[in-house]
Amino acid sequence: MAQTVNNSFVSVVIQYRLGAFGFLSSAEVARHGIANAGLYDMRFALEWVQKYIDRFGGDPGQVTIVGESAGGGSVMLMAMANAGRDGTSLFRRGIASSPYFPTQPNYDDELPTDYYQQFARRAGCLDEGKTVPDNGTVFKCLQNAGTLALQNASAYTSYAARYGQWAFIPVTDGSLVRSQPNRQLLRREVNGERILTGNNANEGTYFVPQNITTEAHFTAFVRLIYPSLPDSAIASILALYAIPANITPSSPRYDTDGLHPPYATAVSAYAVGWQQAANNLYAETTFVCPAYWLADAYTPSATSNSRAPKKAWRYQFSTPNAFHGLDMAPLLESPAAAATGNGAVVVMDEAFRRGFQSIWGRFVVGGDPTLSAGSGDEGAIAAAVGSASWRLWGEGARFGLLNLNVTDAQPHKADWAVADALAWEGGRGARCALWAEIGVR
Repeated sequence: MAQTVNNSFVSVVIQYRLGAFGFLSSAEVARHGIANAGLYDMRFALEWVQKYIDRFGGDPGQVTIVGESAGGGSVMLMAMANAGRDGTSLFRRGIASSPYFPTQPNYDDELPTDYYQQFARRAGCLDEGKTVPDNGTVFKCLQNAGTLALQNASAYTSYAARYGQWAFIPVTDGSLVRSQPNRQLLRREVNGERILTGNNANEGTYFVPQNITTEAHFTAFVRLIYPSLPDSAIASILALYAIPANITPSSPRYDTDGLHPPYATAVSAYAVGWQQAANNLYAETTFVCPAYWLADAYTPSATSNSRAPKKAWRYQFSTPNAFHGLDMAPLLESPAAAATGNGAVVVMDEAFRRGFQSIWGRFVVGGDPTLSAGSGDEGAIAAAVGSASWRLWGEGARFGLLNLNVTDAQPHKADWAVADALAWEGGRGARCALWAEIGVR
């Protein structure tokens, strides 16, 4: 990616604690330790960058934080940190690719508390059938336990989580993270000035059991991953995710174009009917709608008096086999790599890779991902990604989604266009609005 902008930025790869070491949570953890330790690791790294990056040729006033999946979710949570009151003290811009947003409980809710107890039992610090006493003895035991016992307890507790879910995740801790994303982002309480958010066309397939064939199965799946939903919310979900009568288990499978029916709510190259409805629902609630809400947070209100109004851009990676995570390869490959397809993974032509990398690179360097006709890009790329076409998210009440796709014929060539993000895939804007409303309630 750096090649497309003359290697004009410095990259810093940070590490943070995972599993129970980074995200163990309960009332006892909060009393005797700290919840969201992994997020504090990230902030420590950003503070280090502010202090030392100039010694490596970097500019502490032009920091862009970037992440994909859990990393994209981390960008979102750094944007939300301290209720958005950090301003630009740690970073100015963010890129969130497929920002991961599972259900985010309070630090002392039933679910994180249950996982804390499971972890303590597996580490030998809590007897079977017992609950954690209110005296810190379990936490003290964990502090003194051996590292292998803790690693095994973290792994086994994670494996025991619900399908497509994780045991140890960020929580609302009341300090660093003070609200759920679907609440705070819609209030536009965020750090930094500009955001670029993206998602893939088939985000949910890896995370959903592939045996959902009926509406009853679909409803059971929704209740499994969101057990606290009232019946009224289930009814609203079924109304928006209903399968058209002309879609049957024998209907052909193909990736939709997002503009014409049938839509990704019912059809993809991997599933049709209620199975695809479940795949798409998980994708929207966990990756896609968070990308929408994050962009919304950087759209200044009509009454904003900010001297530096926030700005946002949105895109979707829609090539065939656009599973979760597969957008990383064209960002990391050499722009001049051979354009061939290799089975399940589609390798794009040079124009696609160079254009995709340029979008990210130009945003990192200058805060604007749009490209110009004279920037070395060609054809549909130059037409689609100019500032006149790919406008700011929310500008003039328009919400443009840059769709990064390829032609059908191999070798696949770039075929990009800007679409209405709210109407995309049969009304994705309305579905994300429903999930935001459900989350607030």
